[in-house]
Amino acid sequence: MNEELVCMADIQNKIYEAGLFRPEEKVVLATQSCVLLEYFTGKTYSYRMVDLNTLKAKRLFSRQKPLTQEGYQRAIEKMVAKAPEPESMAQSDGRKRSRELLAYIFSDILPKHGMVLRDNQLSLSMSMLDALWESKLALCEAEVGTGKTHAYILAAIVYRLFRGSMRPTVISTSTIALQKALTEEYIPQISGILLEHRIINRPLTYAVRKGKSHYACDDRVRNYLSSIQHNNRPEDSGLLAALTALSTGACPIDLDGLELTDYVKGRICVSHCHFHCDLSAVCRYRDFLRRAQTMAYDFQIANHNLVLADILSRKGGRNRLLPQSGILIFDEAHKLLDAARQMYGMAFENTELEQLVSSAYRVVGMVSNRKEAALLCGELLRLNGLLFETIRHEAGAHYDKSCQAFDFTPVSIRILNTLAATLNGLSVCFYHPKAGGAQKRLLNRIEQEQAKLILLKDNTESICWLERTGVSACRLCTLPKALDFLLYEDIWNQGTPCVLTSGTLSIGGDFSHFMHQTGIDLLEQHRLLMTSKASPFDYENHALLYLPEDMPFPDTKNSAYMAAVLERLTELIRQSHGHTLVLFTSYRMMEIVYQELSKPQTVDYPLFCMGKGRLDTITAFRKSGNGVLLASDSAGEGIDLAGDILSLLVVVRLPFPTPDPVSEYERTLHDDFYSYLSESIIPSMLIKLRQWIGRGIRRETDTCVFSILDSRAAGRYKKDILAALPDMPVTDRIDDIGRFIMEKKSDAYFQ
Repeated sequence: MNEELVCMADIQNKIYEAGLFRPEEKVVLATQSCVLLEYFTGKTYSYRMVDLNTLKAKRLFSRQKPLTQEGYQRAIEKMVAKAPEPESMAQSDGRKRSRELLAYIFSDILPKHGMVLRDNQLSLSMSMLDALWESKLALCEAEVGTGKTHAYILAAIVYRLFRGSMRPTVISTSTIALQKALTEEYIPQISGILLEHRIINRPLTYAVRKGKSHYACDDRVRNYLSSIQHNNRPEDSGLLAALTALSTGACPIDLDGLELTDYVKGRICVSHCHFHCDLSAVCRYRDFLRRAQTMAYDFQIANHNLVLADILSRKGGRNRLLPQSGILIFDEAHKLLDAARQMYGMAFENTELEQLVSSAYRVVGMVSNRKEAALLCGELLRLNGLLFETIRHEAGAHYDKSCQAFDFTPVSIRILNTLAATLNGLSVCFYHPKAGGAQKRLLNRIEQEQAKLILLKDNTESICWLERTGVSACRLCTLPKALDFLLYEDIWNQGTPCVLTSGTLSIGGDFSHFMHQTGIDLLEQHRLLMTSKASPFDYENHALLYLPEDMPFPDTKNSAYMAAVLERLTELIRQSHGHTLVLFTSYRMMEIVYQELSKPQTVDYPLFCMGKGRLDTITAFRKSGNGVLLASDSAGEGIDLAGDILSLLVVVRLPFPTPDPVSEYERTLHDDFYSYLSESIIPSMLIKLRQWIGRGIRRETDTCVFSILDSRAAGRYKKDILAALPDMPVTDRIDDIGRFIMEKKSDAYFQ
């Protein structure tokens, strides 16, 4: 049988669904339109054939021992003699059969396991499967509730079954939360279902890939444990237990599953791990990497940054970080551009050379020309300080701006050249063919800094800016101007089938903004597949949009505006009886509002303010039952607040992108400000707004009120906003909110 056209999993499922399999029986041979089944009775091996056209079974023979290769040939001859000449299965088209199997899984198998057939989900998965067969790039927008995760996992599995590919499917995500959902929920669930229905004959396997800071170094764990054991502090009991479990191998080296502070994780992670470590032969992290680099896993799950790092590593002639993939899936693809700007960009901190010099002083005794090395270290420090002082002056950087664009002048270029020459001299001083571990690590760091200086000197095709990160800390940043072309060359034009999916990739089904930013628009149209699936949720009856027409123009320096926001928020919370998420674009404004709402007798519900990365606040908000959560963009994406805990979502200001050197450069590419506004700024705002609004209704039974307290939402941008958001009733009367809540919520909600 031609394995290109018919897949064994498809055959096994067909026999299983026909009720022909006995317990522990398995398919051992397929030829033409027949398969050979083997069953061990405990004493003998029994063989029978199944005609796939008629689905009738016939006993062939029994043996004391399993068939040999020669025995298989005789079995083929017997099956061919007893079966009619096949046509349909032998001539089946692999793509057609894969579509039939995928449709069968969604329409017949999944409903048996409590998953209702959704036409949009099946259509989405079919589009993904078609794109894989045609080696196209698929842009698949799937709004909340569509079921995109099941759609792409099943499309990938069915495609790999029919193609017989051994290469893993790489799933790239933006959040650890989605990685946990994939590994703890989606993949195990699908694996169990497909095993039960004989579509696969072994459980699906996966490897979760993360950066070094997420894994423990056994040696560093033991050293840190011994350094704190003698303190005998009761408050360290939990920490000691976790470190002991790590040091003895009782728990995995993945630090994300342990309740440790960032400081402790920094002390014990493998961030400074090197292949020449004396313990690499017995290192659990190295063992994990060796296993993960094989083709043994069906799925490799990583974040966008690691996937891009792998691409850049291979592009630079270095080792792979991930094995070669057969399929590349970007989930949460709307965050891919942010990750690309981080990975393709470069940052040169003003403290980097200071730290390098400190390391050099520690090993300077190992070199013969110590005096010259010490002089070069002093010169490096002087030039480093001079470089940043000069660029601060050239950029005209002010302390009220976190970043400032600049162009290198002949003066700063001259300092860069001198700095690079000095660094090169230091490398020569420390070089030795038999350099030890510390000396070799220093040389590696010098090489990394040299690469950064080369990028800074060759800056004509880069956007450059100075970014302030602390009172005295700052860094020089660069980003290629042709980032879109680089993404096209490095990813989209490589021929690997790609699926990009998210709830917000388009505006009204138009993907042009996302495609232009990521370089996908450089692909020929025939190599693209685009589809957008609306949410199945009933927004018409389960949602209400409140757009007040009497709010002042948003200006935090205007006391009248701030007073109006506080007054309206207080009334909104009263109308909804708590159960509120308020999203801000400014941390400062969020803190001011939090202080005002915290005053006695202002808000009668538990009040929470979510700082940067404080996910524990989300947990506390959920437990409150009727709390009010003030948060920024960190709560506007990727969190699931299903049920009545969130029944009012307030957007204080429209989430326009913050001006920065990159956006300033993008503005120069447009003919005028109005084209820049309509083609870049407004689309970016609408995509972010759709993400935020997507937090409100997460299940079919959820009901929610949405409110935008930005006067521009009820004025200048109202038409664009209403076109971008799901269809729902709109009101400018605040009393309608109270009536909606009273009508939609049960008595338990108000208790």
